[in-house]
This record gives sequence, structure tokens and C-alpha cells, in this order.
Amino acid sequence: MVASGAAIMLVALLVLQSLFGSGLFSTKTVIATATTSNPSEQVASAYATHLAQLRARNISAVANEYESNAIVEWAGVVPWMNGNYSGAGNIKILWGSFIGKLQNFSLSNEYQSLGVKGGVQVVSSTFDFQGYNAVLGEMNGTVVAQDMYEPIGGSWLIAHETWNFTHVSPNFFPST
Repeated sequence: MVASGAAIMLVALLVLQSLFGSGLFSTKTVIATATTSNPSEQVASAYATHLAQLRARNISAVANEYESNAIVEWAGVVPWMNGNYSGAGNIKILWGSFIGKLQNFSLSNEYQSLGVKGGVQVVSSTFDFQGYNAVLGEMNGTVVAQDMYEPIGGSWLIAHETWNFTHVSPNFFPST
């Protein structure tokens, strides 16, 4: 009789403890949320947005993807555009002078790789572009690009971008 009373008392204590949340059978729910992704994922997303804004020929949105003192360097077989363009205002003028003058603009055969160089996220890419201008006609080419992203105010912005035009057709300035 004592053994059965002790067993009943033990069961009663365990039930009471589990009801009040501090016993053996209690459970606690912990909710954890993670809202940040790693820097490489954030930069890959920022670069995808950059290309989408170029395709859309949205000059203002493209210009907002650069740091205020960013540098864009164009080189290669486009001597009329080769040079360094610094500052958001000049970069906006550059893009307006290029894709802004085309009735359409598209990118294809894009390849990209992401890496880190001295604490800066770097996107290296190669792609073909096509466009049409009423004066110049059809234009296409190939670009080898490199974009260096830095974190600014919770966003990743382009600090330095290089476009090396390896082919442009028609070739307005053939070599002699």
C-alpha cells in the first residue's frame, strides 16, 4: 500500500511539474530568426540587380548602385569611350551616353565569379551585349568586367568597376 501511494504521488508531481513548465515533460519553444545572408550572397544579389537595371536602361537606378566617389574605367576597343569616370554624377552621364542612347540593350552569355580581395567583394564577369541606335544601327560586343563592392550604410555599392571591351561591332575605329 505504501508503494502504490508513493507511485501515485510521483505521478502527481510529474504531472504538476509539466503543467507549470518546469518539469521533466515540459517543453520550451525558442524562436530564432536570421535576416542576414553572407556577404557573397548579398553581393551576388546586388550584381544581379545591377545587370537588370542595365538591361532596363534605368540610368538613375544604375547610378544609385555606385558609391558617391566610385570610379568606372572603360578600356579596350572603344577609344571614343575609354577612360576613367569618377563620381556618381559622371558615371550617370557615362551610362546615359551609352545605354541611354540605345533603343534597346541586352546582355547575354553572362559568366560571373565572386571572390574577396583585401576585404572587398569582387565580381568578375564576361558577357555579350547587343543594342540598336537609329544613327549607328546595330551594335554588339563582348565585355570582360570587374566590379568591386564595399559595404556602405547596410548596402553593398560598387566602389570600382572596369569594363574591358574585347570586341565591338561595328568597329568604328579599325586599327591601321
